[in-house]
Amino acid sequence: MLRTVPYKDRYYGRLSYQNDSYPNLTEQDIKIINQLHDNQDVIENRRLAYRLESDPLFLEWQYDQSSEKEQAWRDKVAEIKIRYPLPTAP
Repeated sequence: MLRTVPYKDRYYGRLSYQNDSYPNLTEQDIKIINQLHDNQDVIENRRLAYRLESDPLFLEWQYDQSSEKEQAWRDKVAEIKIRYPLPTAP
């Protein structure tokens, strides 16, 4: 999927450092744009992991109401947060 990120009032796809399409962008601009893409990748992977891994455990806990099911769900959420830490601002 082609994703674009906003940067300085424009939208950019992922860029290589030998990019001639945007001669007005500095190497630092390209680095920031690519970091924004990396951040979006982490957020999307985290969202997907929650949906596929922790949401089913949450539903089991809601149905069962046992402390073991709750702990399994909370452990999975903590694991996902470690695996996909939220990005910092570029």
